[in-house]
Amino acid sequence: VSVDQKHLAEARSGILSILHTIMSSVTLLWSVLHQADISDKPAAASAAATSNINLGSTKKLRQQILELLGPISMNHGAHFMAAIAYVWNERKQVKTPIRNKVIPVASEEQLLLVELVRSVSAMHTETVMQTVKEVLKQPPATAKDKKHISLEVCMLQFFYAYVQRIPVSSLVDSWPSLLVLLKDSMQLGLPAPGQVLNEFILKNPNLESKKDQRELQDVTHKVVEAIGTIAGSSLEPTTWLRRNLEVKASPQIVVDGTNLEADVEDLMLTVMEASSFTPSVYSVHALTLLAEVLAHLLDMVFYSDEKEKVIPLLVNIMHYVAVFNVFFDSAHNAPSYRACIQLLSSLSGYQYTRRAWKKEAFDLFMDHTFFQMDASSVSHWRAIIDHLMTHDKTTFRDLMTRVAVAQSSSLSLFTNRDAELEQRAMLLKRLAFTIYSSEVDQYQKYLPDIQERLVESLRLPQVPILHAQVFLFFRVLLLRMSPQHLTSLWPTMITELVQVFLLMEQELTADEDISRTSGPSVAGLETTYSGGNGFSTSYNSQRWLNLYLSACKFLDLALALPPESLPQYRWAFIPEASDDSGLEVRRQGTHQREFKPYVVRLVKLLRKRAKKNPEEDCSTKTIPWEPGHLMLTLYVIRSMEQLLPFFNLLSQVFNSKASCRTGPVYSHNPTDSSFTGSKEGHKLESQKVFWSRARQNIEEMVEKDFLEGLIKT
Repeated sequence: VSVDQKHLAEARSGILSILHTIMSSVTLLWSVLHQADISDKPAAASAAATSNINLGSTKKLRQQILELLGPISMNHGAHFMAAIAYVWNERKQVKTPIRNKVIPVASEEQLLLVELVRSVSAMHTETVMQTVKEVLKQPPATAKDKKHISLEVCMLQFFYAYVQRIPVSSLVDSWPSLLVLLKDSMQLGLPAPGQVLNEFILKNPNLESKKDQRELQDVTHKVVEAIGTIAGSSLEPTTWLRRNLEVKASPQIVVDGTNLEADVEDLMLTVMEASSFTPSVYSVHALTLLAEVLAHLLDMVFYSDEKEKVIPLLVNIMHYVAVFNVFFDSAHNAPSYRACIQLLSSLSGYQYTRRAWKKEAFDLFMDHTFFQMDASSVSHWRAIIDHLMTHDKTTFRDLMTRVAVAQSSSLSLFTNRDAELEQRAMLLKRLAFTIYSSEVDQYQKYLPDIQERLVESLRLPQVPILHAQVFLFFRVLLLRMSPQHLTSLWPTMITELVQVFLLMEQELTADEDISRTSGPSVAGLETTYSGGNGFSTSYNSQRWLNLYLSACKFLDLALALPPESLPQYRWAFIPEASDDSGLEVRRQGTHQREFKPYVVRLVKLLRKRAKKNPEEDCSTKTIPWEPGHLMLTLYVIRSMEQLLPFFNLLSQVFNSKASCRTGPVYSHNPTDSSFTGSKEGHKLESQKVFWSRARQNIEEMVEKDFLEGLIKT
């Protein structure tokens, strides 16, 4: 039939303009055929893939679909792939699970789309790459709604899923086309090319040709540089004269959200509507991608004798990391901060990178806001500090020296005393976090020096802010040093715990209107905690309460650990089953009073005070007890009465007539009768497994005590 070429062109143009809706229908049918084959799988006929549905044989229907798409993909490749990208976005999961990956996990329907493209005979791997490049370079005009996420993003997401599912041989054979595609896609300002490159490296770590390997290194350098630029695009100069950077006060898209694509779309629309507002919506994506793949990518692409090439690249990226971390306390920068810490943690595992991040990491560690991090960043920081200190002992010695110098300098009348004491406490806390981030006994040879630093801190009287950190350090040592190495430290730990309990007892027994000019004798012992200078500081101040809580947490941890971790000093603090708690007995013809454990004495005094202050009465509150678990889970207290449930529980659990001398917490066999109060599951666990799990729970609780933000809230 003779047809006017003008009319033919119009018809062709009209069909191409609605090709995305045609592809949507075709892929829907393709998924129906897939479901039909799955449902008929048990049947013998499925072996020949000839299941029947209302429209006919699935095998014939598949063939007809491919016959339809083959000529379109050959003659109008760009329009075909653009339509695929449109359908890809249409088939995304409506409710995506919470994730922490830059590119969302493809849905089943999206993966079927990948299989459909792979089934089209004309779409070889190299053809797909060239066509994707064409779409990215000049997307064809489609009837696509502008409110959808960009076509380029969808195209790259599809291509990433495609690369994951093709054979390694096809990928290697198409390396020249992939190289061109990566170079062109870098101009888009999107992080996705980095993910595609990483997938190639995972599948094919080595290229045989040296020329190809050099090209791979070159494109890797450029891709990483481009992603670094995207990451830094949410920074701006502080002033036009200075090169210092700060974080723009603009929204950031969180990578681990459930509506990430919708968030990006909304923000893009805002940008289009208000041209003056131009944040980089992919900044956090870029940082997260670097955290996920950069360390391994560079390690695989650059051989051992070429590692020096990556240092300048890492130095530039570390500059951005330092800026994001300095401004991490601002709410809009929190997502970038978390991504940066993850990046720093991943890089710290590779020794050759240390020169690039060592200074920035140590500076951030010593910053006064360091412990204001959120709980999700602690594990990353523990890895960073461990790698920093383990492989570079000079850094650890530098920290020890700073602590020693701060302690040796006398408190001057002309300086702010509180500021100096806070500085000492800050350094001690960082030293404790360093030990906490290590393996057991890793710093055992430094224990004498550490003990000396702790004793020096305790010599200053009436410094609760410093002494509270000492008790936190004691807890860290219980977890990170073998019991035999702590023998020399136990007398100090016990003495200081006694002194704090004496202070608590003095406060509870003293009348409110007494000025307390001297320390009274308690249970025949004279307190020297104040250095004999009297108590000029109010006990009820928050710092003293923090000290009381810290000391109680130390006792709590000591009682929760296995029996071999604690010497037999507990009789001084808690009652035993055979203890009559102070009943008079006749000895050699005289009346003497048995020693009352501190818990018993403090419980009685706290109950009396609670009755006088009904609004703060905690006597009816109970806390759960379980072997191998910490009882005290508070991070801050506003009054001493809040400790009453803890002391109540101690006096009840350890004074139980059913408990033997070893007590349930100290039982060597978790399956024996002393575990009657524990869960049934514990009875079946071996001792090793039980204490391993218990230790993990304990360490999670101790970890949170480092976080200042958690304490404030």
